[in-house]
Amino acid sequence: MKSILVKGNVIFSGFVALFIAWFFAEGAIGDAPSLTPEFFLILPIWAIGVLLMWRFVFKNKLENTSYFKILLSNTLLWLTIPIGLKFAFQFI
Repeated sequence: MKSILVKGNVIFSGFVALFIAWFFAEGAIGDAPSLTPEFFLILPIWAIGVLLMWRFVFKNKLENTSYFKILLSNTLLWLTIPIGLKFAFQFI
């Protein structure tokens, strides 16, 4: 169950990060068809969060980790998306 929580969260948050980056990179509705690639900075920052999650999982075996720590690390992975957006808005 714990591995499903971690793997499912990584996959789902990855799709959400990709779709958010794609949405913002395409521009607002009604704008000229232009691409703003700065918003793809969300993905490397999210990838850093995934690497930290991967390190957490292999350092602390999932069988010995409490659900609270797993949920906390999953929440921190989700926080990388707004942090990436903040960086992307600074480059515009």
